[in-house]
Order: sequence, then C-alpha cells, then structure tokens
Amino acid sequence: MSSHLQNLLNSFRTLSSVELAAVVAPDGLLIESLAEAEHDVDAICAVASNSLVLAEALGREIAKGEPRQMVLEYGEGIVIIEPMSSDALLLIMTNSRDDLGYLRFLVAKHRVAMLEALSAI
Repeated sequence: MSSHLQNLLNSFRTLSSVELAAVVAPDGLLIESLAEAEHDVDAICAVASNSLVLAEALGREIAKGEPRQMVLEYGEGIVIIEPMSSDALLLIMTNSRDDLGYLRFLVAKHRVAMLEALSAI
C-alpha cells in the first residue's frame, strides 16, 4: 500500500460529498481505496471496471478513440471513472451532483502525482 497514493485519494475524500475514492486495476481488483464503511468497495470496483470496458467498446464503434473520463450522473450522486494508465483507473463516487466541476479539476490536478505514486508500487 502506498501512503502517497492514499494521501492523494484523501484529497478527494476531503469533500463531504465523496463517499468513495479508489484506484482499481482494469480487471476490477482494488488497488487502494478510501470509502465509507457501508460500501462494498470490491463489488463497486468490479462493476466500474466493466463500465469502462463498455465505454471503450463504444469508442471503437464510433471511431472516437479511448475514453478519457466517464461521468455518470444519477439522481443521488455521480460516479467518475478515469483511466489513469493501462494498469489502473480512478473511481470517485459521490452522494451529490454539486461538486462535479471541482472533482474534475482535482482529478486533473492530481493526475501526474497519481501516476507517479502508481509507478512506485
């Protein structure tokens, strides 16, 4: 476990709306996470990685390339899935739709540091 990676995930969890911040392998296995206790993080990560596979298939079908970021808006919150590398994706889940812009900013701001932290583990 990388304390640097955990610190970066914590930068998302400082927002009260963020219920889960995780780094996930493409096969859905959890690499690192910070989440509220009531969430089944392993199950959420597995489904999220499957969602990315669907987005990749759609990108190929419509000749738009690889997905850069998926934002799924629900009535009770949002899910952001961003491929970080061929080995990992970032998953953020919230209980509100209010912080979307700021979360996207944080993802961009911490992208390089997250890649460095991932390469160290």
